[in-house]
Amino acid sequence: MSLIEINNLTKKYKSANESVLAVNDISLSIGQNEFVTLLGQSGSGKSTLLTMLGGLAEPTSGNIVVDGINIYELPSKSIADYRREYIGFVFQSFQLIPYLTVEENIFLPLSISDLTNPEQKQLVNQILEKVHLEKKGKRLINELSGGEQQRVAIARALVNDPLIILADEPTGNLDSKTSEEIMKIFCEFNDAEKTIVMVTHNTGFKKYSHRSIELSDGRLIN
Repeated sequence: MSLIEINNLTKKYKSANESVLAVNDISLSIGQNEFVTLLGQSGSGKSTLLTMLGGLAEPTSGNIVVDGINIYELPSKSIADYRREYIGFVFQSFQLIPYLTVEENIFLPLSISDLTNPEQKQLVNQILEKVHLEKKGKRLINELSGGEQQRVAIARALVNDPLIILADEPTGNLDSKTSEEIMKIFCEFNDAEKTIVMVTHNTGFKKYSHRSIELSDGRLIN
């Protein structure tokens, strides 16, 4: 069953002298619990597509339907609710707060939840176990390796239990061994019924996904 339906999606960016067609009439279905990698050269449109999936950039034309919701027909407050309830973002730059501990960074998305403090603490402990950092919750971010910092970023993205993980070059700053460890963690979450859409330039990561989709000049080429 399709969780995500992308229909004739186009995104143009305008500058003073030119118009850039970043995404060009893409239609695509992504199934529930599917792991999809988006491949392509720099400028192919894959990160722009991911940004629109996350409700962060309105398309020029076309639409995105997630779980039956046409997300860009929602009012702005409801789009924020959509991001909070459906989407977990993981980026190449970890975007962690260095003067907070591992636990405190993961707590941040829960600050606007209705959960009690004990309930929040329980969730944080559970997600730390899932990313294999249960013994490092009190550490400051700069006391961790790059791979450990990315695991904190994954935990922060998933502590709200979103249906969908959107990952943009999540191993781009990591060595090959650590990258493989991060990919195995993504597979564990996919096995736990998370739908994953991951942008990567590393064709070797196709082996972890159910399907790979390649973009060039804003278009699907496979």
